[in-house]
Amino acid sequence: MFRKLLKYLKVIDIDVLIYSMTKETILEFPKLDYTIQSEVVNKNKKKYFIQIDDKIIHQSTLFKSIFLLQLIRKKGPAIGECFTKEEFKGKSIYPFVIHFIAREAILKNNQTEVFIIVNRDNSSSIRGIEKAGFTIHTKIKANRFLFFHYHVKKS
Repeated sequence: MFRKLLKYLKVIDIDVLIYSMTKETILEFPKLDYTIQSEVVNKNKKKYFIQIDDKIIHQSTLFKSIFLLQLIRKKGPAIGECFTKEEFKGKSIYPFVIHFIAREAILKNNQTEVFIIVNRDNSSSIRGIEKAGFTIHTKIKANRFLFFHYHVKKS
């Protein structure tokens, strides 16, 4: 129990890119031969996934809000917790799913902007995000302790 609490008492370095998509920046994305399913997890989370033979090969989550966006004075949904099974990487599944999520949030749920946050050193995710049609909004470097951010640098 104490070890679980201890991880929250560390200073965390944040070095992320925040990408966004708006109605004006939605691209047409090629249709892949996968069915995207969704499931509401709670009032702040909706999970999207592709399943083949009872195995989830990709999953992404749409959060109604994320605390980090407050640093750039933005509100809105953000995509996160994305993963693709290793044997399915490189098949455009990740950009296909995140594009689908953003498009649905903007066109069906009347959101004005959808965000996705990625670590600056995650080059494969960045390629997928840009392929999906997201554009860079802000770069953030900061330190976080509990819920407090300091030494915040935005560019």
